[in-house]
Amino acid sequence: MKSLLALVLLAQLLSCKAGLVLDLPPEVHPPELHPPNVPKVPGCDAPETEAAAHAALEHINKHLKYGYKVDLNRIEKVRYLDRRPHGKMIYFELDVVETKCHIVNPLPVENCTVRERAEHAIEGDCDVKMIEHDGHYKVLSTKCHSSPDSNEDFMRSIPDFIQLAHLNDTDVVNTVHAALDEYNAQNTTHDHYKLLEISRGHRSHLARGVYAEFAIVNTNCSAQHAKEHEDDCHVATGDHLHYGFCKASVHKNAAADHHEVHCTVYDHQPGVHHHHLTHDHVEGKLPPAGRGHVHLDLIHSHNDTSGSHSHSDEVVAVEKPAALDDDDDDDTLDLLIAHTPTGGLVAIYSYS
Repeated sequence: MKSLLALVLLAQLLSCKAGLVLDLPPEVHPPELHPPNVPKVPGCDAPETEAAAHAALEHINKHLKYGYKVDLNRIEKVRYLDRRPHGKMIYFELDVVETKCHIVNPLPVENCTVRERAEHAIEGDCDVKMIEHDGHYKVLSTKCHSSPDSNEDFMRSIPDFIQLAHLNDTDVVNTVHAALDEYNAQNTTHDHYKLLEISRGHRSHLARGVYAEFAIVNTNCSAQHAKEHEDDCHVATGDHLHYGFCKASVHKNAAADHHEVHCTVYDHQPGVHHHHLTHDHVEGKLPPAGRGHVHLDLIHSHNDTSGSHSHSDEVVAVEKPAALDDDDDDDTLDLLIAHTPTGGLVAIYSYS
């Protein structure tokens, strides 16, 4: 166990760790193990690794329930496992960063702008388990978590910082509702829009203002009808469904409050419905992730811990590691033998 702990700690110190796991039959024993032509482990910057990581990122963004799309910052760790009779299992640890594209924005994430750190950006980590076969990928499970820097750390690095406000902060909520009322009064689409989600809010203490970002959806009511019968207005369906995203601010002064709102309504996206938003969050009802928090944590979109596991992952005992030389280059190939509960052996090769 001490040897395994040492390997784990070493992996945490490296900027990227790549490994290959080969499943061996029970009759093969460590002293007899002399594997010919052990394949080179693809590194974190290898084309096949980057292609798989971007497939994983596409899956993560496709299944986000709320908030903003994320982009890949770097591959923290990757592990390959031979899968019988064909293909590979790939295990990723990915470092992701928040973009400025809300999930209702149809823009591909590669065209989205990453939020600047000066805006108190959100960063996250995702563990992904997937299958690759002949260049095709299937994601089996994802588990993500995200968080902003603490205010203390942020102030030390960026003194003139933006302090995130709680999503249910009274001033943020009031700013959003006032902005939406103004947009509905001025919009020329003749559709009445409802609040879908409050996504972000912050205060500007020097300018005595509040800033908020929120998502909206159109209803089956005209703006005129909604003035008298708003309770009868429901989210539009079919080809009439449109999502939008708004930015609003209010600046307080002695004379009066000054409101600004800018909304972008996107063209209808066939096959895109965002049921989790329209059913769970309409009217700005916050999910558990948003109550009392300053951001919508990825953990509530990606917390799948029920993915299948092969017996090769069930390492319960570790033999003394042996070292092999790789004749092709100066890299060192390390071999770790582990027993599985089924009586088999697992050979874990990693290059360093």
